[in-house]
Amino acid sequence: ELFYRWFLSMVAHWRGVDRQHGNNTSPLLVGSQGYRKSTFCRIILPPELRFGYTDSIDFKSKQEAERYLGRFFLINIDEFDQINVSQQGFLKHLLQKPSVNVRRPNSAYIEKVRRYASFIATSNHEDLLNDPSGSRRFICVHVSEIDNSQPIDYRQLYAQAVAALDSGERYWFTREEGVLQTESNREFQQQPLQEQLYYQYFRGADDESEGEWMLAVEIFQFLQKKSGIKLPSGKMNLFGRFLSKLGILTHRTKNGVYYKVVERTKSDIF
Repeated sequence: ELFYRWFLSMVAHWRGVDRQHGNNTSPLLVGSQGYRKSTFCRIILPPELRFGYTDSIDFKSKQEAERYLGRFFLINIDEFDQINVSQQGFLKHLLQKPSVNVRRPNSAYIEKVRRYASFIATSNHEDLLNDPSGSRRFICVHVSEIDNSQPIDYRQLYAQAVAALDSGERYWFTREEGVLQTESNREFQQQPLQEQLYYQYFRGADDESEGEWMLAVEIFQFLQKKSGIKLPSGKMNLFGRFLSKLGILTHRTKNGVYYKVVERTKSDIF
């Protein structure tokens, strides 16, 4: 159902139905190498429009990547797992961008170019997403081997999409669908090192009779000392948010929020 909604949005934006927004959601096909994921992405477009397909976008060149929004109909981010953290932030920016400002060769003026591009992506690995707030931008799905040998009636396929749009069918995602995407994407979310270490060394106290009260920074420092791993101090705020979502017993004072935690023993782990 989500892929269908994305497909309608792709066609709607090609037709210029909505020039205030871009198609800001991307299917992300996850499966082993050789499952024909990239072929499937390419044949979404009919042969007549395949000049508008690319799978070679380079996020290191931000200006060129932005120009792709007005140059192509469908951009496949092949091997999505190769994108680093900063590039994923830029990708989220691209997904939301409705148009792009460019200066043509030998021109002194900047002009606004309409966006046509929608995005799709593939990966061989599952730990893909490192930004929980941005995971609703992706429709992650496990795929087995795809049969791309069957003929596609492109005229009928796109006629159905156009008819649906002309009849007023919704091509955007609702808030409820965004929540569904975020929930279903949890298994594809990368778990930060500090969170992994927390589960290794601590658990939340069952009641106030066990464990001890600790500030988030105290737990953070304990994890560094116990593991011998230098954790990024810039992640301290995110670590506090992580603890607050665990449902641990808390106590707020003028010094901050204390969490009731129990240090794990080997018997807890095994």
